[in-house]
Amino acid sequence: MTSLWRSLGVAAGLVVLGAGLAHGWPWSTDMQKQPSVRPQEDPRLPPPGSVPRQGKEPAMDRIQAGERLRNPVEPRAASIENGKHLFQIYCALCHGPNAKGGGPVASKFVPPPDLTLDLFRQRPDGFLYATIRDGGALMPGQGDALSPRERWDIVNYLRTLQQASPQDGARQESGSPRKEKE
Repeated sequence: MTSLWRSLGVAAGLVVLGAGLAHGWPWSTDMQKQPSVRPQEDPRLPPPGSVPRQGKEPAMDRIQAGERLRNPVEPRAASIENGKHLFQIYCALCHGPNAKGGGPVASKFVPPPDLTLDLFRQRPDGFLYATIRDGGALMPGQGDALSPRERWDIVNYLRTLQQASPQDGARQESGSPRKEKE
């Protein structure tokens, strides 16, 4: 009986000792050494050739997008309202609430353009869409943050702002001082 208790004591001691040592084994630190995204870091890029769940948009620059892409979203009130909401979140910080370029952070960077100018009125919807998706010369792209439908809603909202704003020629005439007739 004594040898049984001795064997059980040795076995129990080995289990306790083994449990203590197992804490230091490689599988116990996996969570600490895993790749992770830290605050303010860019997320890791997807593997080459991977396709997003919602499909893959064809790769093209802004000029090609302007020639090839057509706006599939009708500019109805719901689309324009959603575009306005998204514009205020993603675009107004630089471009201002009315897309005139006077957003709160605009003074910290090269001033963003007034999106109601004739230059942008003449750009096709696909060009504006691709600019939102991929960014511009200094503008960061919002392709990861916005779905294709949301980008088209912003394009519809921009078109509404452009229609409500006077054209460049009318701005220059109204902005110039009038000379009174003698």
